Amino acid sequence: MKRLASFNDFSPGLIGDIRRPLEIVAAAGGNLPTAVAGWRVAFFNGAVNKRSSTNVPATLVSTGLFDRKTVTLTSIGEQVRSAPDAVTGARIFCKHLVENHNGDALVTAVLALRSRGEKVSKDSLKRELVAHGIEKLSTATTDHTTALNWMVAAGMFLDSTKNYEPVDTVLTQVVGGTVTELAILDGLTTAQRIFALALRRLAATEPDHTVPSKDITDECLQQYPHLFDEDQLRKKIIVGLEGAGLAQAVTASSPSKGRGGKSGRLEATAKLLSIPLHLIIPDFDSAVPKDLRGKINTPLSSIQKMLFDNTSKNQRGLGLELLALRMIMDLGLSPRAFRLRSNETAQAEVDLTAEGAHLLFSRWNLQCKCITGKVPLSDVAKEVGLAIHSKAHVVAVVTTSDFTKEAVRYAHDISASTHLQFLLVPGKVVRDYLKNGRGSLIDFVAKNAREVMRFKRGQPIAVGE
Repeated sequence: MKRLASFNDFSPGLIGDIRRPLEIVAAAGGNLPTAVAGWRVAFFNGAVNKRSSTNVPATLVSTGLFDRKTVTLTSIGEQVRSAPDAVTGARIFCKHLVENHNGDALVTAVLALRSRGEKVSKDSLKRELVAHGIEKLSTATTDHTTALNWMVAAGMFLDSTKNYEPVDTVLTQVVGGTVTELAILDGLTTAQRIFALALRRLAATEPDHTVPSKDITDECLQQYPHLFDEDQLRKKIIVGLEGAGLAQAVTASSPSKGRGGKSGRLEATAKLLSIPLHLIIPDFDSAVPKDLRGKINTPLSSIQKMLFDNTSKNQRGLGLELLALRMIMDLGLSPRAFRLRSNETAQAEVDLTAEGAHLLFSRWNLQCKCITGKVPLSDVAKEVGLAIHSKAHVVAVVTTSDFTKEAVRYAHDISASTHLQFLLVPGKVVRDYLKNGRGSLIDFVAKNAREVMRFKRGQPIAVGE
């Protein structure tokens, strides 16, 4: 769930210098009543009520500045307190909000409203935040406007009289160029945005950050056919992305003057690549181990060598994890968690959960196996119980070898008789994918989907009276 930090009785107008309430904590020496008394005198004219005893400490905890159990400042709280001046303290605080409390969504929402020429108000900002996935914003809440006012105090935006005009130099200093690029995306048409995000995701896995145009257009046409006109892709989509500085069409013969559309390759520019993957693929940083994130653009040919031409178990294990991750990303899914990594199974298998939202939400359990013999029925059958427990819709089992006839028959039976869908990917298909790229995998998965639909046609459909 994406939520903003809570702010109660903690606006810049009331607090002034963000360092003041933190200095009171430091001076209290771990004694909460002493700290409360200090807040009461500093901010509420000495009045005894919950504003100082409840609201201020709750806000400090919600924003991650204060440890209530020990009545001490957190590491970031100490950084803010130790800032040389109030503005610097506010900037450190706002950078923390952006990085840890969905403050990036707040910045993006403000920029999006302004790019459309709309007034940034309590209500319009709330609506925009909801559209960006922020939840639990009550009707009366001012959490979002208070956080924005702290960003004004940090010099990131001008105040409401200027409709929160961004101060680019400060904004870049505090949060980098990311939000600016996201605001550019918000200014695109829906189809251009979808295309650009697909290019960004796929380019992350390529060492030269170029992607076959066909791969992106095929994905967009398959998932959003109502938004894309295949004959107008160059004119309506790619030209606009080039004009925004997000993409560059390239061909083998002319690196800078490709036609785009379904021919040649598209390069994601530095501006597009500056958008972190975790803003495009939800939970990417938390779901994907750090050691794998740094290897995300390993060429498929190198992964093939790890799996099929390497005698090192550790290299095969790494290849298996990268295979699972790359397949998930090439299928347009978002990794959610590694249930089991290769080093926990003697480098022989990887379990990964992923999710997608292609017209409808789906959850996938993916198991990759690097073994010499065929995958038996028992290994496929155990995935059914795991899928039911995790409420998955699709069970994908990938192997560098093959499946027994019994395992294939069982998967067909389960697909035909339950809500589950099976995707069995044998070694032959894995090799084809690693050699020829994403298109071969998509073709295989689409063919499997048609077969599953044929199996499920025999399932009874309940019809209301």
